[in-house]
Amino acid sequence: MRYSISLLALMSFVFYGCEREINLEHLRPDPKLVLNCLALQGDTLAVELSRTWFYTEDIPDVYVSGADVELYVNDVFRERLTETKNEGGYPVDETIRYKSLFYLPATGDRIRIVASKEGFKTAEAVTEIPRPCAVSDCRLIQETVRDTSSWGDDYTYIYVSQTNKMQFTLRDEPGEENYYLLYLRQGNVYGGDEDTTYVWHSFFPDYGSEPLFAVQHSAFDQILGYDGVGGYNGIVFSDELFEGKSYQLNIPWNTSLSYSESVVYRPYRYRCYVYSISRSYYNYMKSLNDLYESGFTGDLAEIGFAEPIRIYSNVEGGTGILGGGYLYSQEFEGE
Repeated sequence: MRYSISLLALMSFVFYGCEREINLEHLRPDPKLVLNCLALQGDTLAVELSRTWFYTEDIPDVYVSGADVELYVNDVFRERLTETKNEGGYPVDETIRYKSLFYLPATGDRIRIVASKEGFKTAEAVTEIPRPCAVSDCRLIQETVRDTSSWGDDYTYIYVSQTNKMQFTLRDEPGEENYYLLYLRQGNVYGGDEDTTYVWHSFFPDYGSEPLFAVQHSAFDQILGYDGVGGYNGIVFSDELFEGKSYQLNIPWNTSLSYSESVVYRPYRYRCYVYSISRSYYNYMKSLNDLYESGFTGDLAEIGFAEPIRIYSNVEGGTGILGGGYLYSQEFEGE
């Protein structure tokens, strides 16, 4: 017993002596401006401007105030964007944005944004606004089964099981490369019987059952079980498989819930967002998808056995993304 205690004491001393403090400051790079903007046709143009941060700072959002942000449309100077700051809200949003007062993006516009701030290199990016996406016959298809269960004489519960499917047809323009983003959201009422305010959030439809998205994983991924398709924050795709044709998409998901007969039942609502997007924004979103919802290769990269996934950026002198887009949206109330 005494020998074991002595050995433990010796090991503790050895490991304590091996402790070393590492200073990473000599690796700190010069900070860069981070420019983020999705210019949507017919919507106010707003640019988020922040800076890069070093690993030891652990401050992911460092917004930049007092910058000079210039907007050029079709190579002609249009205006200097006006700085605005959001305050309050839930969750708290203190994002600094630079907004246009006069310009609304239009199809075919070539947009260039130049951001400068003392202490940083000038950041510059260019994109184009794509043509609108041609969406038709968008509908929510539901099959609902309700079962009733009583607890004594006072409580009756209704159990709801639903199979849902978002269906729409997308007509692609022939003779050109086109890129799209699909995003589904669910709305819930969380208050009492008098509350009619819906809170919207992302969820996980079964994108993988749609053949258009099922091809995103390699055969090797499927063999190893990496055959799911996430899409929590939307999923991007190109017209490669249906170039110049009309294609019907079907996105299913299941819902189960229960409620008391004594409360007001408010069904879920759903929103379907379909974007046509510029190639730059497609590359950016695809790299994010590869990073956060990657297959076998992505998992290898996380542990250092494959090349790390680099987030796409079209910003020169800084980082971030400037993309163009057009939004089609529909809202549906469930059963």
